Amino acid sequence: MHFDEVLQQIGERGPYQNLILYLLCISGSIPSAFLVFSQVFTSATPDHWCKIPYFDNNTGRKNLTPLEQRNIAIPIINGEYDKCHMYNMYHSNNDILEISDGFPHSSLLQNSSLSIIPCPNGWNYDTTYYDNTLVTQFSLVCDNAWWPSFSTTLFYLGSLVGNILLGWVSDRWGRRFAFFCVLFPDVLLSVATAFSPNYLVFTILRTFSGMCFPALYQVSFILALELMGPRYRTMVGMMMTICFALSMSLLAILGYILRDWASLSLATSVPFVILFSYYWIIPESPRWLLSKNKIDEAEKIVQKIAETNKKPIPVNFLHRLMEGSSTLTNSSETRLESSKVVTPIEILKYPKIRLRFLILSFNWIANAVVYNGLSFNVTNLGIGDHHAFLIGGLIEVPSHLITWYLMDHWGRRPVLCIMMFFGGLSCVSSLFISGNNTWLTLLLAMIGKFGNAASFGVFYVFVGELLPTVIRSQAMGIAGFIAGVGLLGFPYIIRLGEYNKVYPLVVMGFLSLSGGIMSLFLPETLRISLPQTLEDGEAMKADIPLLSKIMQNKNRKKSESRNTKEMELCNGTELEELCPSAGRQVNSDITSNS
Repeated sequence: MHFDEVLQQIGERGPYQNLILYLLCISGSIPSAFLVFSQVFTSATPDHWCKIPYFDNNTGRKNLTPLEQRNIAIPIINGEYDKCHMYNMYHSNNDILEISDGFPHSSLLQNSSLSIIPCPNGWNYDTTYYDNTLVTQFSLVCDNAWWPSFSTTLFYLGSLVGNILLGWVSDRWGRRFAFFCVLFPDVLLSVATAFSPNYLVFTILRTFSGMCFPALYQVSFILALELMGPRYRTMVGMMMTICFALSMSLLAILGYILRDWASLSLATSVPFVILFSYYWIIPESPRWLLSKNKIDEAEKIVQKIAETNKKPIPVNFLHRLMEGSSTLTNSSETRLESSKVVTPIEILKYPKIRLRFLILSFNWIANAVVYNGLSFNVTNLGIGDHHAFLIGGLIEVPSHLITWYLMDHWGRRPVLCIMMFFGGLSCVSSLFISGNNTWLTLLLAMIGKFGNAASFGVFYVFVGELLPTVIRSQAMGIAGFIAGVGLLGFPYIIRLGEYNKVYPLVVMGFLSLSGGIMSLFLPETLRISLPQTLEDGEAMKADIPLLSKIMQNKNRKKSESRNTKEMELCNGTELEELCPSAGRQVNSDITSNS
């Protein structure tokens, strides 16, 4: 029995589903965005240069600002002040090198005979945007600059384990159980990171908290998706992604206001303790319960949904529906099949599902690397981190709204392909920028973020609709694991920006273009029932050309509109006896389009 048949009786989208959707948008988006991207600000690396005690010990130089000291004592290499070296302003016997009081502040020692040495006394940091970050507190620059990238890599390594483990837990013991398995540790570990005594402890805590991402988002999304009818699945995906984008913008604002890393960590973790109250609100997915033949448990939830939606149904509604279903003629065999534990290895037995799974895994890598890469790459764009991150978050909102409209008119596959191409071409185009054009590079990066955010929003809906219910969470977890392997390398893609700020954009652009090509080989899922079994998934076809599918969906919309108008015209008139034939004609049109 398909749960979509049940939703036709209790409401495909009613007050009950709306309430759960709004709650899951909060839990799946805000904590997830804060968890993964807070490190952009807590581990930010401000502009820095060597501390120069010489000036503190020189009577004529005590009143110089750190920037004035830099202008005198820091060498310029390739047009920029060196971050890790200074002129050796001491004699070999460690006596201070005498420079007359008349030495002009604006002069440099570029042509002097002084040697250049690594910073012996620590660093000064630019405090324009940050008062204190983990990098400035623990001096994670120059020889220790690898720590933040390594910490980010370990965070995504933790997500690999979480994807596999929690995907299996979600399909084995339920969506609700998995949801709380990630929510509780996510909040507690996030709070604990604010009290890290050193960067090693911070990295360890972040690695364990990485197990909660992106599982918290995925499980919230699956729960909301499985409560809705086919007409509202696009809305679920788009609302989740819009909330995630707004959460990123909120994070940028908090980071701008709270300039200390510990304060920001507490502000982005402690408030979510209130989400523990979801334990008494969030239900199990009745669609999952039916797939496991847990009819009695599903009955309780269905009755509650119907009552809240004001849709009267009889007692033991599901049992009666099952008894009257012609598809369950052999009840014992069906119950045995539905209660069987399905493992991911069974994907290999179905050629079409196997191919789609590989394509989805590659697309997940492309979307995840580009999305996270563009978000973390704000430090290479030449403007303030907070401003670039805020723009990147806000630009996602219109991208999701446009995608929302296009997905319901053109379908999932065409929009995914077009948006990945659009974002990829924008990023690759940065290769042709002449000179150091900061604003043009920023513009292309934001256009790339627009396309990538749109494609990622489509992708989450698409992958949820393509994978059968019996293995949806496990398959998404494994695909997410494969994507996580790709994510291990994205911090080092970002470090390419140290050589040229367009290099990370070019790499991510080509990856997005490749994913767009691969998406052409997936089937369309617009307005079809979610596949329950592996057999349902194998039966889906992917042989419709891209442009033909767009035209087919337009014709379908016209036919449905004409059907509605004709039925309204006939209803209650002397032409009512013609309505059946009119309906058959319109249905014939729809069938021929299909």
